[in-house]
Parts: sequence; C-alpha cells; structure tokens
Amino acid sequence: MIDLGLKQKEGLFQNTEKELLSAFYANGTGKSNKEFRFAKVDSNFVNFLPHLKDGAIKLYLYYAVVAKNNTGESWHSIDTISKKLDATARSIGNWNRQLEDLGLIFRTSNRKKSKSTFVLPLTSFAVKMSAQKIDQVLTELNLDDTNESSKVFGKFQSVTKLYVKSQAADAINEILCVHLKRISAVGTTVLNSVDTYIFDTYPTPNEDLAKKLAEHEEKRRVTIVSGEEKIVLGKKEFKAFQCFLVNVPFKVDEAAVYDIMSQLTKDNVDFSDLDKISIQNLGGKNE
Repeated sequence: MIDLGLKQKEGLFQNTEKELLSAFYANGTGKSNKEFRFAKVDSNFVNFLPHLKDGAIKLYLYYAVVAKNNTGESWHSIDTISKKLDATARSIGNWNRQLEDLGLIFRTSNRKKSKSTFVLPLTSFAVKMSAQKIDQVLTELNLDDTNESSKVFGKFQSVTKLYVKSQAADAINEILCVHLKRISAVGTTVLNSVDTYIFDTYPTPNEDLAKKLAEHEEKRRVTIVSGEEKIVLGKKEFKAFQCFLVNVPFKVDEAAVYDIMSQLTKDNVDFSDLDKISIQNLGGKNE
C-alpha cells in the first residue's frame, strides 16, 4: 500500500468519561508530571488481603508509599507511624509482626534511632553478583544448608551451572546460579512463593571446550551436560548440581537468566527426553 501522507481527522471520544479519565491518569502519573511520586505495590499482594488485619494492610501501604523506589527501604519511627495512622504503638508493633511473619516486610536495626523497614519483593527475579558475594550471602546468612529456612530470603534449593550459547553475542557464557525459594503461608495454605536466582557469569575459561560447545549441534535449545564433578563458589564446593548447555537467540542478562532458570527449576519439568553430552568427550576438564 502506498502511503500518501494524508492527514486524518481527529476522532472524538467514543466514551467521554472513560477516555478522559484514562487520559488524565496517563498524564497525571507519567514522566511528564514532575510532581507525581509513585508507590510500588506488587500485584501478588492481593493474595494476602484475606489473611491480613485491616491495620496491617494500612501499615503495608504506608511502607510502600514512603519506601525509596530503588531499595524499598524506609526509616520512619514507630512514633511517626503511629501519628500518621492514628494508631497506638502497640498496634503498630502487632501489625509489623504479622507483616514480617508473612514475608511482606523485613525490619532490621541500624545506627539510627528507628529501624529500617524493607518492603520485600513478591515476584520472582534474578540478580547478578560476583561469586565472592554469592559465597558471602550463603555463608553469612546460612543459606547453603537445605535444612535452613529464612522468612526473608527463603530456602536453598539448588546450584546450577549453565553453558549459554548466545546467538546475539556469538559467544559461550558460563553461568553459576544459586536458586532460593521463599514461601509465604498461613497454616497449610500457600499465599505466595518467590524464586530468587543469584548468579555470576563469565566467558568459559577453557577455549577448546568453548569452541566445541559452540560447534555442538543440539536438537533442542537445552542439552544436559554431564561429567563435571563439582561447582566452586568462593570457598564453597557443591557436588550435587545440574549442568546444561542452553542455546538462546538473545543477549545473556538478568532477564535472560531468569527466563532460563524459571523453566529449568519448575517442579513438573521433564528432562527425560533431552539429549546428553559428556564434558570429557568435548575436551573439558573437571575442576
């Protein structure tokens, strides 16, 4: 079709009230309005509503409004919050405990007079950090023990090694990923679960192995890799882990790692029909 560049008549509202309100909302909350400050409330919060006291809901919304958008942190004192919500300090304390017990917030002492309060994410995500920091996280928070569980950070699930063949970057990246899962429940009723994937990525150090992995013609996007004896993260060694070769068309970043790992760690995933290759047959060495 040839575009003649003809100007179109401006259409009128089909539903004046609805469309005008939509336009007001878009402009009132958009980047062009420098006066607007938004609060982040995860849509999964709706799962908690039937189990929260009315006061706890108000307190959570208060934390969401006053939290820093890039960290989810606030430092308001109990006295300040009590005045804002017109509630007693005892009530605030009770509501805080309910929010903490359900994994909605985390409160910690700092050098200030008031505690820091963090609004916790309710949606799964991946975050990149160095292997040394991953080791520090697992050690200091005691998260490398499958018998330990934290209401804030969840429970250790697994360690996975990925060889990711990125068509976009024409390279093989090696990724070490730790999977944590935080579950919020009331009795036996699960309200929400958050999968956290902490990972580090770097070029495959063995050039011969990288070349052979790149040349390997897989039938599917995922191939099981066997033959590696252990994974080393900082000072920690893991002998129970899974290893995969994954072929992706896009750049390897946090979104890509989350996309890959969220599929590999599903409870009902079936690996029985995947191809398998041995690291020794490709010229790799156990480390």
